[in-house]
Amino acid sequence: MERCTLSVEEVLQIHETLVAEFAASKDPISPPGVRSMHLLESAVERQNTSLGGVLKYPDPISNSATLLYGLCQDHPFHNGNKRTALVAMLVQLDKNKLTLFHTAQNDLYELMLNVASHSIGIRIDKRAKTLKPIRMSADEEVAAISIWLKDRVDRLRRGERQISYRDLKRILERFNYVLEKPNNNVIDIVKYVEEKKGWLSTRVVRVRKHIGTVGWPGENRIVPIGEIKKVRKICRLCEEDGVDSDAFYNETAVIDSFVNRYRTVLRRLARV
Repeated sequence: MERCTLSVEEVLQIHETLVAEFAASKDPISPPGVRSMHLLESAVERQNTSLGGVLKYPDPISNSATLLYGLCQDHPFHNGNKRTALVAMLVQLDKNKLTLFHTAQNDLYELMLNVASHSIGIRIDKRAKTLKPIRMSADEEVAAISIWLKDRVDRLRRGERQISYRDLKRILERFNYVLEKPNNNVIDIVKYVEEKKGWLSTRVVRVRKHIGTVGWPGENRIVPIGEIKKVRKICRLCEEDGVDSDAFYNETAVIDSFVNRYRTVLRRLARV
């Protein structure tokens, strides 16, 4: 199975996004930034580990598992390593058209605690007089993470993304559309354009053009897929308009969507 991997630059972008998102919260990433570029490069390069030209982690799930493990255990950042590792894993899965289904935020929280404490996939030594856990090797821990993911991961259907209304607002702003004037659970989709006015068309004015409306239950609520399709259609941001799903949901939007969707677990991870 072909796999896409994350680069050091992409992981840095994820860390910087988390730093910005939590800067004004009770759980800022402080101090921010890279503690060791060598450790960061080592953690990311785990995705490409091979022996005799054969990849050790050839599929997207095991590849995402080893990225999570490396970023969590190598501590390449001064702070926020668990948060960066979790979002990096989710973005890496998304890059391979995979996503988590039927996974509660508490499940992710427990996963990260178990990975950080080397307790994922713990074995019991039945030969000992008193039963005691045996810490697994790094390879066994990555395999245990992979098994955890396989039970919860499935392929994204074409064009599907789970985003919040806040994410939708940011995406539309990239295409020069604005969501404004919320009223009775709906909000206007607007585009501002410059037009020349006057007999000689020398005066340029900014004109507000109303494109349509979209439901607005709150910026942190998830947008139904049907509503996203409606917005893309009326804003002419569909594939037939030259804007495919990868262009619409660019990497920045994907990172933001995961930060927003899993904000609760990210806050909890900041306190352990």
